[in-house]
Amino acid sequence: MKVRLCLEPAKGRNLFIYRLCSVSLLSLSLYFPVTQLYAKESSPAKIQSVPRLSAYAKVEQLINKSDIPNIIGSYAVVTASALNLRSSPSTNNPSIKVLPKGTHLLSLSAINKKWLKVINPQGIQGWVAQEHVKLYEPEGLPYYAGKFNSTPFTSSLEASILHYMKETYTKNKLKRNDKLSIVVQDLTTGELLVSLRARQSLKSASTIKVPILHAYMIQRFKGKIRENSNHKKLIEEMIRFSSNPSTNTIIKLLGGTNNIQLLLDSTKLYKELSLIETIPEDGRTYQNKISAADLNQIFVNIWFKRVIGTKYSAQVNKTAAKEMLYLLSLPGHAWLKDRIKAGTCFAANKSVKLWDKTGFVKGVNGNAGIVEIDTPHGRRAYSLVMFMEREDYQTIIGSASRWSERVSLHMRKISEITFAFISNRYESYNKCGRSKLIRYAKLALAPRPLQVSL
Repeated sequence: MKVRLCLEPAKGRNLFIYRLCSVSLLSLSLYFPVTQLYAKESSPAKIQSVPRLSAYAKVEQLINKSDIPNIIGSYAVVTASALNLRSSPSTNNPSIKVLPKGTHLLSLSAINKKWLKVINPQGIQGWVAQEHVKLYEPEGLPYYAGKFNSTPFTSSLEASILHYMKETYTKNKLKRNDKLSIVVQDLTTGELLVSLRARQSLKSASTIKVPILHAYMIQRFKGKIRENSNHKKLIEEMIRFSSNPSTNTIIKLLGGTNNIQLLLDSTKLYKELSLIETIPEDGRTYQNKISAADLNQIFVNIWFKRVIGTKYSAQVNKTAAKEMLYLLSLPGHAWLKDRIKAGTCFAANKSVKLWDKTGFVKGVNGNAGIVEIDTPHGRRAYSLVMFMEREDYQTIIGSASRWSERVSLHMRKISEITFAFISNRYESYNKCGRSKLIRYAKLALAPRPLQVSL
């Protein structure tokens, strides 16, 4: 386990980060690897696969957070819809900053009935009305010492998701031929947390529009396309409203599916991508294929601003990434709901940002995106790419939309479990999904019962 050391005391704005780093070192000495916390902002780690844990790896007993001395004061989270951060404990003083609901803070003063001195992760200090914040101590996940069951996994999050899927099959909430493909990656550390059927080639549906956007951006910044207002309109309609006619026009602009395939192959980012057909009028495209790993790779490269490639300047890559993230953040049709945030227990949390693209065709329901949350250590992000696939889609009886709604429900539950895991990892105050995460983690990590032969 790697530990980032605090080499020297910080002053002023950096005091918050230094203190967080100090307490995190203490926390890290008590926690086992799958729940390690990273308190200090750093440059993104190199993205790499993490070996799966041995099926019989030992689990250390997790020490309760309350046993750790209160070195840096209490954590706090804003509970009001908006809260003024003031220069002194009085309403007569002007507001330094307006803090939205869900903002995480660190208390710097003794608790009293009216005012609390706080500092945010950016190092801004001030006073807030205490009645509008909740003080809390981060809680660890209550894993128990023992042996993992027979299924190897990348992290305890993956173990939880595996057990969730096992339960849905056992209780007949999903058919066993409804298969999950999923990738989850921590974009602060680069750690791959979940990788299940990640390289499975799947019908891409509308998620193929992200690689098409990628190809458009490459050609535009190469100077092969002179962008105009009509191009901008078509691109926005393709991503925001998932317009198939607009997508087909962009495909034609780029020289057809074969030219796009060759262009994207040259980036070396995609392994399972196969762009064969334009989008039919009814949207039923079955020939285009992609994998969860491919989609995750493009989202990661967008996030780290290296989407155009190393042959181009950092500024060019930054501009392209910024525009792509903007398009992926735009709200679409009111009736078109994502499977990552919409309908989840954190859907109303405005401090949670989402950049994503959905896709659905009979037999496949997909959603790929990046989620960013607020934590006491600053903003933290993770990628989440999910597909539910029934390869023999002709066995779907009745409405394909009804099947999609059913699998979407389980995709959202998995998103809640993932949200809870990342929130816990970075000590963010959160109840959403936590009970499910604990339940399935306990079941997945519990020792197997002793088998006695008679």
